[in-house]
Amino acid sequence: MSPPFGFRPWRTAPPRVPTDQVLPVHLLGDAPDVRGIVMRWMVRFDDVLDAEKLHSALVKLLEMKTWRRLGGRLRLNQQGKLEIHVPAAFDSTRPAARLSHVSFDMALAEHPTASQTPRPTNAPSVHAVDDAFRALSASAASDKLPETLPETLEDYLYSDEPPLALQVFTFRDATLLCMSCPHAMMDAIGSAALVSAWCKVLAGREDELLPLSADDPMQSMSRIKDGDGNGEDGEQAGLKAKHLAGLGMFLFAVRFILDMLFGPRMDTRTIFLPAKPTPRAAKVVSEGDVLSAWTTQLIVRSLGARSTRTLAVMNVFELQSRLAAFDVRRAAYVQNAFYVATTQQTAPAQVRAALRDLIAALARTGHPPVAAEPDSLPVPISNLTKTRFFDVVDLGPAVGCPSSAKRNQLLRNVVQILGKDLEGNYWITGILSPGTWAEVHKELEGL
Repeated sequence: MSPPFGFRPWRTAPPRVPTDQVLPVHLLGDAPDVRGIVMRWMVRFDDVLDAEKLHSALVKLLEMKTWRRLGGRLRLNQQGKLEIHVPAAFDSTRPAARLSHVSFDMALAEHPTASQTPRPTNAPSVHAVDDAFRALSASAASDKLPETLPETLEDYLYSDEPPLALQVFTFRDATLLCMSCPHAMMDAIGSAALVSAWCKVLAGREDELLPLSADDPMQSMSRIKDGDGNGEDGEQAGLKAKHLAGLGMFLFAVRFILDMLFGPRMDTRTIFLPAKPTPRAAKVVSEGDVLSAWTTQLIVRSLGARSTRTLAVMNVFELQSRLAAFDVRRAAYVQNAFYVATTQQTAPAQVRAALRDLIAALARTGHPPVAAEPDSLPVPISNLTKTRFFDVVDLGPAVGCPSSAKRNQLLRNVVQILGKDLEGNYWITGILSPGTWAEVHKELEGL
């Protein structure tokens, strides 16, 4: 049994098991802005699910030959790079995935914390999610579960915990399913691919599974050069001239640290937009573009009319559909494959040029390039609509929301467009200042 997680004066990794298969973490999973994050998402089902069946189906998937890497343990090698150590066999001492199950003999609405999970409403609404979910996990752990789940990358490195952990809270009329995983293993698109495969195993449709790709197509980008016959001779990333370096990067970092130390504390909440009031997109822009512009405008308003600060709006976009190296018809890719567009420079040639710059910067400095002004306020926006998460979770009606296993002070002014549920309603989660949330409430009152 693993010891409880938390602060210790010193921590050491478990001894290496000679029979483990050692695999590298994919390229972007080891990037500094990703590797330290532990992701968590929670989904509410308006039905009572069997926790053991859910866990058994996940374990069965991870025991399949190509999918085994997702049950491997995270370790650091002598160069400080992340590795995955996959046990030769999963068993009760080294499980493929961890299960924690708590059953409450009450309706979900009767539980003081669980009843706060977001539900569709007739009008636009805002729901507090972050602290409520942590309180639910903490209360269950203290009352019925002697151990807590990993909350930081170090909790994985210095234990023998598998990357994937399920927390299942069952009530008389509903189930809350929570999965946590280090971001180093996968992004949102990768999570959706995992859940889709998991649901197929649960339904007995293993014959429909694609193998998990062992290769990282992102690595091939480092071998793409101008003049390689792809018609991209001389193609340069459009914002390369805006990449911060030297004094500019130093001032950008200092400004961010000052914001973190003296700026407003961020609150995590989820916005629900019913299908009818959802802003209608023009032909040349998507609904996601409209929602990104809308939330950015609210952040600008919260800064006040006297603010002269620029915003670096960083739109996170997925790469699997944009790079031919990802053959999604023949393999599943559960990894990190995304990039950030400060403006909409997502044409294939621009993506390839930007990725070459990214890989070169990671090799040279260990950090990704940043296109911004030294005084810019970074605003990361992720549109997860392409994950089709509400479609792939084939376990019944569900409402989902993401979170992080531990409050991360570095996450500021972050917007995640979760996408549409099965009824066409939009769900958006924001990590925003109280001033911005005040602007959100004002805006929603006018819809």
